[in-house]
Amino acid sequence: MDRYLKHWVVATVALVLGALALNLLVDPLWYGRGNRLTGRNYEFNERVSKANLFLQDPARYDCLILGSSTSTIVHPSLLAPHRCFNLAFSAGVVGELVPYARWLRAHGAKPSLVIVGTDYVNFDARVDDQVDVPDFVAHGEAPPPLWKSYLSLDALLWSVLAVLDQSPYPKFYDERFEVVVRPDAGTFDPEGLRLSRRTLEPARVARYRELHDVFPEARFVGWMPPLSAWHLAELERTGTLPNYLRSLHALTSVFDEVYDFALPSDVTASTGNTYDGRHYGNEVNARLTRRLAGHEDTFGVRVDRLSLEAYRALYGEALQAFRAGGQALPSTPVSGPPVP
Repeated sequence: MDRYLKHWVVATVALVLGALALNLLVDPLWYGRGNRLTGRNYEFNERVSKANLFLQDPARYDCLILGSSTSTIVHPSLLAPHRCFNLAFSAGVVGELVPYARWLRAHGAKPSLVIVGTDYVNFDARVDDQVDVPDFVAHGEAPPPLWKSYLSLDALLWSVLAVLDQSPYPKFYDERFEVVVRPDAGTFDPEGLRLSRRTLEPARVARYRELHDVFPEARFVGWMPPLSAWHLAELERTGTLPNYLRSLHALTSVFDEVYDFALPSDVTASTGNTYDGRHYGNEVNARLTRRLAGHEDTFGVRVDRLSLEAYRALYGEALQAFRAGGQALPSTPVSGPPVP
């Protein structure tokens, strides 16, 4: 009996050590350099993994990127000379960004620039039901230690999936922890797209003011990620568009600069550069990131330089052109000085 017990103990220890070794090599929660086997890092738990990555060198960064999955695509390397850290995560809403910003400040973040993805759904009060703040963030603590995380079955499953390249997502993070959309992500089919009416409240801009107040010394740049022209046509059909525009324009009272890349254009009237009409491919993502860095482009509109009436008129023209078959879609330069 003792011999069987010894064999069981040896086998158990071997399995545990093997699992730990695999987790350390794949590093699914980004305590170190990430996946040293394939170089692909998957978004299994961005709310924890990005906190681990930040804590490796908090003093390095003078810029933060916050938002949802549509902000994960912003490449910090294209925002040089700023040293930006991208703490955006899938399904992130402003009710989570505020406690994360406080956590970042408590752990040494002193940004001179903060770039915030301002997905319009944040102006719907129902998104407060989606708030998912980890306990360590709520209490201003560090994430769970490496040994505790990497002795878990969850981490082992993530590591195995990473080795097998079986991520459920159409994108991954490369060796620099910047998002790459997979070439097999697919293309958008707008056929049958139907959106329900949302009640958007411009007064919810106060949540973004809370966010700004965490880093009052920083320059804040807000931006609306691209949406397919079909999504915008649906917002118009459901009667959501008027408050959509009022809500996004209200951001100009909080942020120093506000950009809108969802204005119907030749980019968003195409189906081959996005896999779902909300998340766009690598070329589009690089283009909008460079625009945020101050490069000249005709993609998007600088909202803080427009009155609400002019903003509405621009959307009216763009949607009319889209309905007419995409001919002469307005192309509005968003020229201006580079982000300092």
